[in-house]
Amino acid sequence: MTEPERTEVIVIGGGQAGLTAGYYLSQANIPFVILDAEARVGESWRRRWDSLELFTPARYSALPGLPFPGHPEHYAGKDAVAEYLENYARIFNLPIRRDNLVTSVVPGDAGYRVATESGQYDAAQVIVATGAYQTPRIPSLSKKLSGEVTQLHSFDYRNPKQLPADVVLVVGAANSGAQIAEDLAATHQVHLSQGAKISHLPLRLFGQSVHFYGDHLGLIAASLDSWRGRTQRGDTLIGTSLRQLKRRGGIELHGRTVDAHERTVTFEDGSALEVEAVIWATGFHSDYSWILVPVLDDHGVPVHRRGLTESPGFFFLGMKNQYSRGSSLIYWVRNDAAFIVDHVNAERVRRDETIPDADR
Repeated sequence: MTEPERTEVIVIGGGQAGLTAGYYLSQANIPFVILDAEARVGESWRRRWDSLELFTPARYSALPGLPFPGHPEHYAGKDAVAEYLENYARIFNLPIRRDNLVTSVVPGDAGYRVATESGQYDAAQVIVATGAYQTPRIPSLSKKLSGEVTQLHSFDYRNPKQLPADVVLVVGAANSGAQIAEDLAATHQVHLSQGAKISHLPLRLFGQSVHFYGDHLGLIAASLDSWRGRTQRGDTLIGTSLRQLKRRGGIELHGRTVDAHERTVTFEDGSALEVEAVIWATGFHSDYSWILVPVLDDHGVPVHRRGLTESPGFFFLGMKNQYSRGSSLIYWVRNDAAFIVDHVNAERVRRDETIPDADR
């Protein structure tokens, strides 16, 4: 049996959070390996719908140490983001082991043992950076719809050609749902169902991106427990408003989807709609069932303080609202990453100080 590979830190996940952690670990000269389930860096971005554009301009779409290419105020598409991440990993020579889906993490003799489909790794410390968008969330009422109704989650949507049906209902009116509805509007009769009320901000205000103000006023990076952070709670639709979608694209707006039967969907006001296709832009949930370390609560949710857990040397990075509004955003994840790597280094120093010279 092959001996497990040994390193100081295992970073699980090679997306923007994992790459940012890798950058700071490299800067601190801490040995590490990034384990990524994908065959190629940036693959999760390549799989998203064809017309997707970031709502952050290029200056706020960069990871530390490398500006995003092009004009700093342009809004990049998903393939440009994927290419940027791939270049980032190459430029900084980050040690990524691709096609390495992690199947379990357990306590080990000197830290943690990480098992993948192709081998095992031992590390004194682990950073879980699997991202905010892991497992698609689809409401149970979807099972009430007839098999004749085409159903996709936003995760699986690519372009309008996937939907030969004419009448399409998009359920979920946050950024993904609104963008997909707009993408479909030229070729389909689109209906958009909104659940909770979502605040709206335009892409730009007075010649600056809305993120310029969020950055310079310290809002996006602020702790959600601070007064600045409390202004950032809840989802915000950035870009085209729902009213504009209705006026410009002819998209019909509805309230929350509450029930379904065969081909009929019912909304909270009692109105109903016959549908031929439904796209569930209803978000994602996390699955940490493979973590067999005592860092999760009874519902499988990480117990942490800004990514730090009670298990020495075990950290989380890149989760939605982990510490601030920016915790899961490309540009601002650097703040949590730097914070965590500082603690990784401190844990390493603490451990070295407590190990007798004879055992080193």
